[in-house]
Amino acid sequence: MKKTNITRREGLRGIGTAAASLAAGSTAASASQGEAMFDQSNIKWNSLEGIDHVWYHVLKVDPDAKIVDLLLKFSANERIVLHRHHADYSTFIIQGELRLYNEAGELTEIRPTASFVEKPGGGAPHTEGGGDVDCIAWFSNRGTDDVIYEILGPDNVTLATLGLADFQALWEAQEAPIQPIIPG
Repeated sequence: MKKTNITRREGLRGIGTAAASLAAGSTAASASQGEAMFDQSNIKWNSLEGIDHVWYHVLKVDPDAKIVDLLLKFSANERIVLHRHHADYSTFIIQGELRLYNEAGELTEIRPTASFVEKPGGGAPHTEGGGDVDCIAWFSNRGTDDVIYEILGPDNVTLATLGLADFQALWEAQEAPIQPIIPG
């Protein structure tokens, strides 16, 4: 077999041709994932007593950087408790859609699979939950070593709070996550 060497420029030109072909739709079907479900078989989901329809898996807590990263799984067609975010946060929807509702129960936002949102802390109280299938979302909470979530009851009375120290304790108490496999 004859070895063919290509220059960097020729290689980049080939990538550009492939990208243009994809943009034109010639192989778009092969690039589509459809509605595949996220394989969560290696995730140990945890729950908090009194907070129904949501499960968590803490990925990382960094007290020095004031960051809590976690996966949340919301039940399909259900809503979690009324709450408020006190930390700036980002979400990336891995599976399903995340539906947000205002205090009156009106649907205010739908975040579909693969959507990424950044929001400042201190927004209005709301509930949220999965769409027609369970929603799995990555949440990254940043910038506070104090309260991250405030759980609210009637008349917005604070029932509980979850802060960085609480997530640190939850992270340390949960089953160790699956680790990468290093061949060799």
